[in-house]
Amino acid sequence: MKPKSFVTVLSILCMALAGASVAVADDVYSSAPTFSPYYAGTVKSSVLNEALSELNYIRGLVGVPTDVTLNADFTSKAQHGAVLLDALDTLTHTPGKPADMSEEFYDLGYDATSHGNLSMGKISYGGKTYGNMTLSKSLKGCMDDSDAYNISLVGHRRWLMNPRLKQTGFGLSTRLGYAVTYVIEEGNNGNWPVNKEFITWPTAQHDHPLTYFSGSTAWCVVLNSGVYDKTTKSNVTVKLTRLSDNHVWNFSTSYKDGAFYVAENTVAYDECIIFRPDNVASYGDGERWRVEVSGLTRKDGGSGNISYTVKFTSAATGYDYDVPREGGSVTYGKKEDKGGGCEALGSPVWVLCLIFGIPRVRKLRVGK
Repeated sequence: MKPKSFVTVLSILCMALAGASVAVADDVYSSAPTFSPYYAGTVKSSVLNEALSELNYIRGLVGVPTDVTLNADFTSKAQHGAVLLDALDTLTHTPGKPADMSEEFYDLGYDATSHGNLSMGKISYGGKTYGNMTLSKSLKGCMDDSDAYNISLVGHRRWLMNPRLKQTGFGLSTRLGYAVTYVIEEGNNGNWPVNKEFITWPTAQHDHPLTYFSGSTAWCVVLNSGVYDKTTKSNVTVKLTRLSDNHVWNFSTSYKDGAFYVAENTVAYDECIIFRPDNVASYGDGERWRVEVSGLTRKDGGSGNISYTVKFTSAATGYDYDVPREGGSVTYGKKEDKGGGCEALGSPVWVLCLIFGIPRVRKLRVGK
């Protein structure tokens, strides 16, 4: 083996052990993007369809229609949007135009950034910065949506669960790690196309996969605006009970055992109640939790009280995390889901990779 080839193999092996990997264009693209001159590139149909399958899987978990389809125009715009953000290396819904970018390219990209969920993930290696983002990782990050900036709305999550959503498009630029999911269709603010009064995350429809929930993830209840009157925040209370020991967390505007928000219908057209209990490091396999929401009113005059039970499961979902849960082993997504990264698996591997200059993966950021 030639020395250069040996170094390449050794680097890849070490990155795999550390859980960090850099996207390879051939793994993601039919034709890769270029910068200055700008060419958006084309993501492989297998990668796009895998992301669509995961989106519909998420929607199936919460019991909303799973017939969302790819729109070629949305996908083209999303791809332009991802390259636009990558060119600027800025996560924003309102990006400026690079001086060397054409108006046509910019307009397509801007349409997507102003109508989409945005994600960014990076690693640093050998003194350079590389993208560390996949479409699967972007969807999971948007469903988590629980960082300090996003928890009060969980807006990315609400768009992905929006029962009215019919079409979407995905864009991915792996150079610095930017992804766009086109979620805002014109005219998708009508009635829910399903007979549901509310949607919950974690879901009460099925056992909720722990690959989609952690101790830092916020809970939410999205209210069907066709069923519920506008909420009066001061009236809303939430009682969360861990059924294994009957420990209770209470949430209201006057007292809360954790984070608590009542978000008006500024995102995906429906109101949302958001809460996260303090002092919960993780959720266990088979663990059951009861949620009771009161203080709501229905348009038909009836009681707006809501009660449901969530059961968590560690069973494989088919769309495993790009990072393992603490104490777990590395898991990989579908074979088409390339470019993902994993956290280092404890001190021995971390020390080994420090020797070879392998960094830890930066935390995923999701756009506002």
